[in-house]
Amino acid sequence: MKASRWVVLVVLAAVAVSCGDPGRPTVAGAEGTGSQGTTSISPGPSPSGTTSISPGPSPSGTGSTRAGAATDRVWVALEDAGRTVLVDVGRGGIVERFRTPGGPHNITVAGDGTVAVALWGWDRIALIRRDRVRFVVLGGAPHDVKVAGRTVVVANQGDARVDRVRLDGRRLRSVELRADPHDLAVAPGGRRAWVTLEGSDDMAVVDVDRGRLLRYVSTGARPHDLLFAPDGRLWVTDWEGALHVFDGARLVRTLRLGVEAHHLAFTPGGEEAWITDHGAHRVYVLSVRPVRVLRSLRFPGDPHHVAITSDGRWAVVADHAGGRLLVYDAVRRRRVGTIRVGAGPHGVWAAPAP
Repeated sequence: MKASRWVVLVVLAAVAVSCGDPGRPTVAGAEGTGSQGTTSISPGPSPSGTTSISPGPSPSGTGSTRAGAATDRVWVALEDAGRTVLVDVGRGGIVERFRTPGGPHNITVAGDGTVAVALWGWDRIALIRRDRVRFVVLGGAPHDVKVAGRTVVVANQGDARVDRVRLDGRRLRSVELRADPHDLAVAPGGRRAWVTLEGSDDMAVVDVDRGRLLRYVSTGARPHDLLFAPDGRLWVTDWEGALHVFDGARLVRTLRLGVEAHHLAFTPGGEEAWITDHGAHRVYVLSVRPVRVLRSLRFPGDPHHVAITSDGRWAVVADHAGGRLLVYDAVRRRRVGTIRVGAGPHGVWAAPAP
């Protein structure tokens, strides 16, 4: 990046309430865009008195004895606010806030603590590490990010390709696709990424190490988000409200859930999955083996991403329209609190255990 300075003024307009809306946030006043490169900025001011918190009682009845544990923390992308925040679920509030203009959308966290954020309304991703933000310019419209080893794999929805970036910000070879990617998942071992495509029933399979396309897998459905279960099978949500489970390229289970199945997360032990349904305003809790619904939870808002804290204690769901996180006791499967975080929470990802 050759720009010598940045003047960043965020204007987020026409932000999509649903992940499926083709509208994108826009960014005004950002200098030094260019076609590639990186820059860094310091974090924004720490929030003070900006959160409204009602975390409710501790599920175990231990009160605040575990509050502040690293395993209680989740990262949240605030799409409408142009911020990425770290939330301490145990204490019920924001502990760190970073300026990430450009519609921060999906988010992930590497094992070393590096946070990667897709800036869907801009042309880049943000990498947060040691209280600094580095922007990596990719072009297009980065929509989803996942970690594979020491790299970040990016579904670049605007340019029909998968991009790869090292955790230090260096760009690697991109992989061209025949349609715009939407979401992606990295297989166990970190060598292959599976990618859902816009306007297609296919998933693309990409060799992450070699930077090349391997094949397309037809689903016969409308795949949306996807994630590998700890047992190695691939779970794929469907825009029409179903769940599809694949063993390799073989479909082994389809289960009807609601109206518009969105995003998913697995408990640390891999026994259960939590899946949001934006259209049905519900969160479903499923067992992994066998695949079946254990609980259907009514959601008072617009659910988007869900994360399970690394200790398995909390399930946290982003209410995009409500500017809040809804907190659930993940063991008892019941809602126990609300944390106000800011406008348009979308991506949520649990901080790794120390």
